[in-house]
Amino acid sequence: MKIMKQSKKKLFMAIGLITGVTILTSAALANYTTSNGYEVGKKSVKGLFKNENYTAHTEFALSVDGTVISKDISDELYDRNGDVRINREEVGYSSFQGDGSERRYKFYQQDDISISYYSDSTDDAEGSTYVHKGIYGRSGMFDGMYTNDEQENETIGKIIRFVELAGDTVVGDLKNNIVYVSGDDDSASYEINLDAIQIPELANAGLSAFFSTLAQNTYNQDDPYMILGTDPIVKGAFLHFTVDNEGRLTEAKGNVTVSGNGHEAAVDLYLTMSDYGTTVPQRVDISSMPNVTTYDEDGHEKIVTKTTEEGETVEIEYPVG
Repeated sequence: MKIMKQSKKKLFMAIGLITGVTILTSAALANYTTSNGYEVGKKSVKGLFKNENYTAHTEFALSVDGTVISKDISDELYDRNGDVRINREEVGYSSFQGDGSERRYKFYQQDDISISYYSDSTDDAEGSTYVHKGIYGRSGMFDGMYTNDEQENETIGKIIRFVELAGDTVVGDLKNNIVYVSGDDDSASYEINLDAIQIPELANAGLSAFFSTLAQNTYNQDDPYMILGTDPIVKGAFLHFTVDNEGRLTEAKGNVTVSGNGHEAAVDLYLTMSDYGTTVPQRVDISSMPNVTTYDEDGHEKIVTKTTEEGETVEIEYPVG
């Protein structure tokens, strides 16, 4: 269950990346110094989710009144068509959930096997490993077209198009604030920096509605960002991004600061993409991983490998039923 929650959280982070970067950035890559930064950014984001092979590093942090209360860092090597498909490792920290310790999650796919690892400790031996026959779960974080289902791919395409048009509508004249800042024959960088006066009223209205909805649920009352009240506003937003000479996103870093009730909360995002088309995920030795539970093709628990305090491994076989 914890692993599923982690995956869902990362999915929401990815959706936030799609929406946020699309709304603030975006298609015809001509001469860098004369190209429209919004169109360049939009093209790079649309292409980002059609990648079969890449290396990605992401950092996502939430802070309140200058103190970081949650941070997630992930690294992913992905090759959609390789025998070894995914190497993904995540480290998360939340000062307002549990005891504030690190959470670590690893996910691998190789040779028609899916491997998940989860730990609430910095000691690898205290984690748990789950091995399933078959490739299940998500594809790469930045591969939205991995399915062979033409109807599903068509639906994904429609969603991307809707987000693109919504971004065009919301951004309006703000697209002119995205400026070229540097570049050479291999890359170009753009950025946008907005203050409270430049933020569209639609964004603040949506933020107010969102926080008002959260406040109605008693489950959310202990979350630190609720200190902002029900009518916070976007105080400022910043985004810097770089594309290579093929228009592919190679780096993005952004910040959004929200204020309310005399307090401030900030969201910071950092992303790097590299080794497009040349990434080679490494094969994982399952026997070296701790506390392995292996499942058969039908999802039944078959063999559990436990690591003792003395460092020995003990295999316990369960009947498949």
